[in-house]
Amino acid sequence: MVSAVDRAASLITRHPRRALAALAIVTIGLVAGNVLLAEQAGQSVFLPPDAEVAIADETLGETFPDTAGIQNVTVLHRGDVLTVEGLTHIEAVVAELLATPEVGERLALTDPVVSVAGLIADVAGVSGIGELSQAEVDATVAAMRVDPDLGPVLDGLTGTADGETLAISSIRLRELGDPEELEAAELLAAETAEAVDGPLATSVLSPATIDEESAESSQSSMSVLMVLALAVIALLLFAFFRTGSDVLLAMAGLAITIAGTLGAQGIMGPDGIGLVGQPNQITSMIPVMLIGLVVDYAIQSVSHYRELRLEGAGVATAARRGLAGVMLPLGLAAATTVISFLTNLISPIPANQDFGVVAAFGVAFGLAVMLVLVPAARAILDERRERAGTLRPPRPMADAIPGAGRVVAGMGGYVARRPLVMLAGAAVATVGLGLTATNISTEFDANDFLPSGGDSLTDIDALDEALGGRTEIVTILVEADLTDDRTLRNLFGLSEAFGDDLSRPTGATGDITLSLGLLFEDWLVDDGPDDPAYDPELATMVEELDEGITVNAAGVRELLDRLRANDPVTYDQVASQDGDIDRTLLQFDALTGDQDRTQQMVDDIEGLWFGDRDQVVVTSGEVSNLEITESMTESQTDSIIATVLAALVILVVFFGLTEFRPMLAIIAVLPIVLVLLWILGTMTILGIPYNVVTALITALSIGIGVDYTIHIIHRFTEELEHGRGVAEATNRTLVTTGSALVGSALTTALGFSVLLFSPLVPFQQFGLVTAIVIVYALVAAIAVVPPMLVVWAAYHEWRVRMTAATETAAAPSGVDLEPTLQA
Repeated sequence: MVSAVDRAASLITRHPRRALAALAIVTIGLVAGNVLLAEQAGQSVFLPPDAEVAIADETLGETFPDTAGIQNVTVLHRGDVLTVEGLTHIEAVVAELLATPEVGERLALTDPVVSVAGLIADVAGVSGIGELSQAEVDATVAAMRVDPDLGPVLDGLTGTADGETLAISSIRLRELGDPEELEAAELLAAETAEAVDGPLATSVLSPATIDEESAESSQSSMSVLMVLALAVIALLLFAFFRTGSDVLLAMAGLAITIAGTLGAQGIMGPDGIGLVGQPNQITSMIPVMLIGLVVDYAIQSVSHYRELRLEGAGVATAARRGLAGVMLPLGLAAATTVISFLTNLISPIPANQDFGVVAAFGVAFGLAVMLVLVPAARAILDERRERAGTLRPPRPMADAIPGAGRVVAGMGGYVARRPLVMLAGAAVATVGLGLTATNISTEFDANDFLPSGGDSLTDIDALDEALGGRTEIVTILVEADLTDDRTLRNLFGLSEAFGDDLSRPTGATGDITLSLGLLFEDWLVDDGPDDPAYDPELATMVEELDEGITVNAAGVRELLDRLRANDPVTYDQVASQDGDIDRTLLQFDALTGDQDRTQQMVDDIEGLWFGDRDQVVVTSGEVSNLEITESMTESQTDSIIATVLAALVILVVFFGLTEFRPMLAIIAVLPIVLVLLWILGTMTILGIPYNVVTALITALSIGIGVDYTIHIIHRFTEELEHGRGVAEATNRTLVTTGSALVGSALTTALGFSVLLFSPLVPFQQFGLVTAIVIVYALVAAIAVVPPMLVVWAAYHEWRVRMTAATETAAAPSGVDLEPTLQA
């Protein structure tokens, strides 16, 4: 393996122009893939496709296209909403929406429009608000407020937020089997409503408007943050390198890495080979992440090259030996990082899987770019200066941070003398933070992906303050034999429970709005002699069937057939008996924004169903968030174990085959396990949840941490092979490689810290947590790994002495073993 590395290093540094030409060809091919990048996906990429809720949503869409997939478009009106002028404006907005074909054709078949203007006009008995005076409006509103039935309805449509009166209009739109067209209709509805002139401020909140703002915010903010990260890195590199050409080479390498990775994402995406899905909020972080990770490869390459130059080597020799010296440890560290990212493939969350694939490619490509671009270009530039006699001695990287060399040198001496003290301190910290980590919170809130101060989050907060939250349509899918009397009794029992304030499930805002039970009720209740939707024969059949303790299936089938014959259109909207299994649905409105409340709602509904739990699935956007949280929690331990084992296996194989020292793999990985416990405990203390974004820190901790530990281990064993003692090897390792790692860690941490300026809370948390991880990984590399190496080296020295003593004691009298021991 070492000879292969030497050949590769020689090939790049002896033929640098060819190497750069090959890199250019590959880069151009990858960059061309940018034209294939798809639009950013919405929140659906966070829901596991095999989740119960996801399967239920798909089933509902296929079985009940007219009633499933209904979305609320909430129009918010701010101002003097209960004046004639304000109500007239609300009325005009609703009328304009209904007159828009793309909106009108998708109106829900049940309660498609609810507005305070329409409600007041209906109560006043007029066709429009224009027929009322302000005094009549005030009188109507006053009468409604004291009415036990109308008062709660009015309170659900009007309220006060930030000292301003707010009213809502709700437009319910159907998916009709085409989610993209529904999304377009929602966006058109927002544009149409906000364009209507009037005295009120109008805004629209819907799943489509939320997704659009989230996508635009993450894309625009990430572009700004990427530029900011590059600027920060450039300044730091100049402080470390003090050479403009090295800074430009490193920055060029980062630019090539980012452009090539984005192009590769397009090639691998749905418009390419289909290996990954659409870009999403998490994959949008990859460019910033690569800036922080890949710059380390440039720093290490420059550091080794300068070190050899300072020792007196010529440019060609320093370039070749420097590249060969870093190619193996950097390649091993990058391979471990790549495997760590790829362990995201076991995550049930599609967005995390795509992140793992794209990030793994970016790290591998970034390594290749830096190992070719920096040494090859450095060789071309410096050989020209060397021949001209203008080449200056390089500045050692150990002095990049003033005082860092002295600090790590002092640490090296202490570690060599007191390794167990350092390890004991690390053990105490690990136990304390590890116990704290057991209380870490796990949650997912889609609203966190909305920009702070943005329109959507402002509207959501206003609805929370004025009305106690916004509502969403919740659908209950029932898959059970409808001819089984227990199924019908459960359906009717649910309807009765929703109609009672004491038994209504938590979070539900009112009665069932759509169900088979309501259809029965329409045809069984006699509203007068002119009621066309009353079937006395159907009522008689129900009475006869209800007389027994159980109901025979044939009788129920006849009853359902009669109901379907009476109203086939409505029946097909709520029940299906044409497949292998009978299906029916119930719908109601519920408050959003509180996962505990949503979980209790689901538990209440399941508790009201007296039958097989698998027959009932509750679905909605909030329930999907619960599913995401549960899936993430269940996979959390598996992900950490898989990442650690993957890194351990790679390093055991490497150190076992190349140096016959597999124990070094334990020394490389064990400190990173400590880092994982440290960061999880720190997240708990800081109140940062373990969510779909911060969960990525597992792979990143392994990737960054193993990178640092491998550099320390590789340099330490190299010093031992050069005949230096343990104390001197420890000191030189920390002074050279340790100092370079301090600069690298500072650069990487500050690169990730720009995420703190993101308008999205999860990205802010990710930036902070990653910066802390980098600091912890550096501490582990220079304060935990060296003591372990000292103990490991002392153990091997003891084994050598014991083996020599044993062989001496066992040798026949008069036999000289000195030549053998020396050999």
